Amino acid sequence: MNHRAQLVILTVVFTASACERAAPPTAVPDRPDLAAATAAGQFRSFKIPTANSQPRHIALGSDGNMWFTESNINVNQIGRVDAKGKITEFVVPDQSSQPDDIVSGPDGALWFTMPSGFPDVIGRVTTGGQFTTFGPGCDPNGGCSSVPQGIASGPDGNLWYTDGVRNAIVRLTPSGVFTFFAIPTPGANPHGITVGPDGALWFTEFNANQIGRIDVSGHITEFGFVSGSPDRITAGPDGNLWFTEPFPFDCRIGRITPAGVITEFALANGAQPRDIVAGSDGNLWFTEYGAGQLAQITVGGVVTEVQSVKGGPWGIGRGAPGTIWFTQFDGNHVARFSFGP
Repeated sequence: MNHRAQLVILTVVFTASACERAAPPTAVPDRPDLAAATAAGQFRSFKIPTANSQPRHIALGSDGNMWFTESNINVNQIGRVDAKGKITEFVVPDQSSQPDDIVSGPDGALWFTMPSGFPDVIGRVTTGGQFTTFGPGCDPNGGCSSVPQGIASGPDGNLWYTDGVRNAIVRLTPSGVFTFFAIPTPGANPHGITVGPDGALWFTEFNANQIGRIDVSGHITEFGFVSGSPDRITAGPDGNLWFTEPFPFDCRIGRITPAGVITEFALANGAQPRDIVAGSDGNLWFTEYGAGQLAQITVGGVVTEVQSVKGGPWGIGRGAPGTIWFTQFDGNHVARFSFGP
C-alpha cells in the first residue's frame, strides 16, 4: 500500500457571474455561462476558471457544496462550487492522474478515482483542502496495473470502487486497506457503482452487458441480459436501480429490480445518456451528452427532455432539495437546475 498525505495548493478562487433571462423550455442560452428560466425551473451555468479542465463527475459534499473532478490530464484538479456559483479549485498532488468519479465518504471527506494516477489510484480531499492518495500495490494474480472508474460510499463505512483492468470490485477502508473481489465474468469491464436499497453495492458491467451485485462480504451475483453497454448506475426512489446505456446505437435508460428483472426505456437516437441520479422530486434525472439535454424519467418510464444545454452535459449529482447539478464536459462549466423547493 502506498499512502501519503500532502497539503493542497489553492490555485484560484473565482465568482462566476450568471445572468438570468426568460426563455421557453427548449431554448438554448447563447453562451454557456448565461442562465435561462424555463417552465420547469431555472438553469444557471458557471464558468470554471481553468480553461479546458474537462469537468467530469460531481457530488454533494458534507459541507453543503458541490465537488467535481477536472479530468484533463494537464489539469488534474478538484473543484468546489457553492450555491452562489463561487468556484474554488484544488490541485491534485498526483500529476497526470485524470480524476474521474467522486463521492462524499463516510468520514466527511471527498473520495475520487484517479484512472491514470498509478501507483496511487484513489484520492481523498477534506473540505478544508488536504489531500491524501492511496495505491493498492502489485498483486501476484492481478498484476500492478489498476484503473479505477466508479466509486461509492458503502453502508459498511468503507469505499467501494470498480477496477476495469483487474476486472474487480474493490473495497477500500478509510485507513487505506484494499481488498479485491474478482468479477466472475472475464473482461466485464465494470464502470458505475452505487449502494442499492438492499444494502449491497450494485455495478454495471460495460463489456458483458450485465448488472452486478456485491454484498459487503464480497459475494457477487450477476444479472443480464442488458441490450446495450451499461455505464452509470444509481438507486431510484422506487426501490430499484437505474442505469444509462450511452453508446450511440444503445441510447436507453435501464431499470433493474433487486430480484434482477431488467426493463429498458428507449431514448431518441443519438441521445447518449451519460450519468443518472435520483432527484428530490421522486424522478430520475440524467444527462444526454449527444443531444445536449438535461432529461428526466419517471419511475414509470416517461421521459422528458427538460433543459437544452450547450457544452456536453456529462456528470450529474443531487444538490440541495429542489436542485440538480451537472458538468459540461466540453463547455468547461458546471451548472445548476432548480426545479422547486
